Amino acid sequence: QLFYGQGITAPIYNEKHAYSQQWNFDVQRELAGGVALSVAYAGSKGTHLPGPSQQLDQLPPEYMALGSHLQDQVPNPFYGLVTLGTLAQPNVARGQLLRPYPEYNGFAMQSPPNRNSSYHSAQINVQKRFAKGGTIVGSYTWSKLISDTDTLTGWLEPGGGAGGVQDNYNIRAERSLALYDTPQRAVISYIVDLPFGKGQRFGQNASGVAGKLISGWGVNGVTTFQSGNPLPISVASNTSNSFGGGQRPNRTGVSAKESGSAQSRLNQWFNTSAFALPAAFTFGNAARTMPDA
Repeated sequence: QLFYGQGITAPIYNEKHAYSQQWNFDVQRELAGGVALSVAYAGSKGTHLPGPSQQLDQLPPEYMALGSHLQDQVPNPFYGLVTLGTLAQPNVARGQLLRPYPEYNGFAMQSPPNRNSSYHSAQINVQKRFAKGGTIVGSYTWSKLISDTDTLTGWLEPGGGAGGVQDNYNIRAERSLALYDTPQRAVISYIVDLPFGKGQRFGQNASGVAGKLISGWGVNGVTTFQSGNPLPISVASNTSNSFGGGQRPNRTGVSAKESGSAQSRLNQWFNTSAFALPAAFTFGNAARTMPDA
């Protein structure tokens, strides 16, 4: 009775360890003109990954059909046993007493290792070496990363993280594109030796201090092009009344993608008509992240 009325979160005893499996293969070919080509496939799978705290004291979804009756005030059987919080009052919401552990205000597993991820990618790499010095390397990756968790520090992720679990009884519904999924990425790196100094086209006979000053110079850089990450979409106010669950919006069946330049979309980055508020006492049908937003 010591912790009645409080919320409890604790790690799982003797929990399973997370692990990752990786595999890949590639084909390499040297082409004419000093060009090297590599085509590869790479994949990985994460198992028993830690997820955000999972609420074991969420109201079972079948009781959400009671609607507003979940908020009815009924006699509190724990009155007198609890000195703090809502359970210290003579009356309590009916929904509180329908929770698996009604004597607590939450009963959660901390970072439960019950999440997974999968990654698949096709990769192309082209490298060209120039006879007079310098190299240019271009690589392109087409990939997909799917998971039902992202990180334990969601504020570090794009969009501030995808938030908590919507329905703790349906972790499978959390499976979606990962927040840091980058489906297309192209990187071009280059090193070009400048034609000045010893052995070069200009100043090849320079010696002494002048020769050292003008020799060995080059230009290098890295240019990256990549598609954006999927966004998490949430509701401003949780009206699911699930006593421990979250809530996401409903998808209306139209795409959230908007066309045009970034400047033209500053006032509406995505199509807001693609989302609608779910009815009270229900969960939304939107995924954890939006591939088209």
